[in-house]
Amino acid sequence: MRLVVLVLLIYTLLAAPASAVTVAPLTFEQLVNQSAAVVLGRVVDVRGDFTDDRRAIQSVVTVEVLRGIKGRSGGTLAFTVPGGRAGRYLNVIPGAPVFARGDLAVFFVSSRGARLPVTTGFTQGIFRVQRGAANQMVVMQKAPVLLTVFEANIRAMVDAAR
Repeated sequence: MRLVVLVLLIYTLLAAPASAVTVAPLTFEQLVNQSAAVVLGRVVDVRGDFTDDRRAIQSVVTVEVLRGIKGRSGGTLAFTVPGGRAGRYLNVIPGAPVFARGDLAVFFVSSRGARLPVTTGFTQGIFRVQRGAANQMVVMQKAPVLLTVFEANIRAMVDAAR
């Protein structure tokens, strides 16, 4: 009898609605076309804060723009990512990008009206950059790509879309 009750309880829990976030994979072309701006930048500040409704924490990431690749960009760019630390509270979102001062990356961002932009496609819009074996800058993908080649591919897609 206990086994039957346990099995019914498990089936009931499995049938209960669950909420989750699913991000559809974007092609590289979609990533470029859906982004309002693409920049090579270095993270200069990460500040966690509560959302307006105070139900969650988001981090405001400020990036020093080293080079604009698509769209208009000034000397700095700020965008939000879910999660972070606000006061004594820490909100960890599995799969959300985490940044530290000094991180170097190519950032694809989408505008959201009057609110701060977000990275396009969640983590899909962040390509970390490092120094390669020959002291050249490389974009970290499945296989590292020279930063100059990566930028040229983006510019070609932007030009083709015009």
